Amino acid sequence: MASTRFVLVLILLSAPAFAPAFAQVQTTLQPAAPALPQVDKSPDDPDATFCRPPQKQTDSRLLGPRVCMTNKQWDALHSQGLDISADGKSTVASEKYRTLHNGPCHTQQDACF
Repeated sequence: MASTRFVLVLILLSAPAFAPAFAQVQTTLQPAAPALPQVDKSPDDPDATFCRPPQKQTDSRLLGPRVCMTNKQWDALHSQGLDISADGKSTVASEKYRTLHNGPCHTQQDACF
């Protein structure tokens, strides 16, 4: 009986030597970012995108979102005397447009400097 245990222990200890070798698989990933077009647009180009930086909101300590539109869209909005609000969701009357077009001084004869 003792010799059977000895043989059994010997077989168990030598089992890895008789086991078939396992193949190792090695996978190497090489991520690559997609190439973006290298087209630099002029700031005067109507199709160029302009992003307005975040604006201070009156009802919060946080800044609003950055708002991005094409120059054509910004020009269309400003020609109506409108602008995007600080929250980035709605349109409001443009302070710059109101100052330039609705103030009491339209010409230099009004003596407003």
